[in-house]
Formats: sequence, C-alpha cells, structure tokens
Amino acid sequence: MDDKALRKKEYEDLLNYCKADNRATPAHWGQVTLILGIEKLPRRFYGFYSCLVLGHYHNTSVKQKVERFHKQIRYGAFMTHNNPTHFKKLKDFLMNLKRHEWNYRWFDDFENNSPYPFYPSESLSS
Repeated sequence: MDDKALRKKEYEDLLNYCKADNRATPAHWGQVTLILGIEKLPRRFYGFYSCLVLGHYHNTSVKQKVERFHKQIRYGAFMTHNNPTHFKKLKDFLMNLKRHEWNYRWFDDFENNSPYPFYPSESLSS
C-alpha cells in the first residue's frame, strides 16, 4: 500500500472511530487545535479550522460542531505534510480519550440542532 493510500485508510479509520458510539467532539476540543497547530495558520484559514467551542459555542449546533471537528481530522491527515507527526499525535490523543472525555450527539434529535451536546457523567458505567 502506497503512502497516500495508507494515509487515507488511517484518516478513514480515525474518522469512523470518532463517529462511533454517537461521539460528537472531545470535551477538551481546544487540545485538537493545539496539536494541529491551527493557531499558527494565516488568519484567513484559522477560522475555517478552529474549534467551535469558545466564542461560537452558543451560536452553533452540535451538527455544526461535529462537521468542524471532522474538518480538523481531515486537516490533520492531509494538510500537515510539513509536520507529519501532527496526525499521529491527534490520533493518539483521540484514541486514548475515556468515555467521559467525549461530548455526544443527542439520540432523540436526529439533526442535532441544539448547541448543547450530551455530556456523560464520569461515574456512569461504560
């Protein structure tokens, strides 16, 4: 398998993992931004890849937050060629999050138009 095909497979595997079990975004989503070095991008691109937690939290739906998070994963997989360790660090971070370190989509709201995801309790059994 060539490098491009391998990278695509790794990206798809990580994206599928992040979609599984109704996951929406990491609870500490800002960490993804730091791992990928998004704050170092030119300002015109920063807004396209920054997380929708801080100033945008109440103005965006869970669906929009998930879409932005998935763009960040794609950026990490394919656009960080100057520093290929970014994607490995991102993958390690996401794959090692515990259940309570994720935000989840609402089961009863298919469109997830609410700005507030579901936050599981750390004391719930997994």
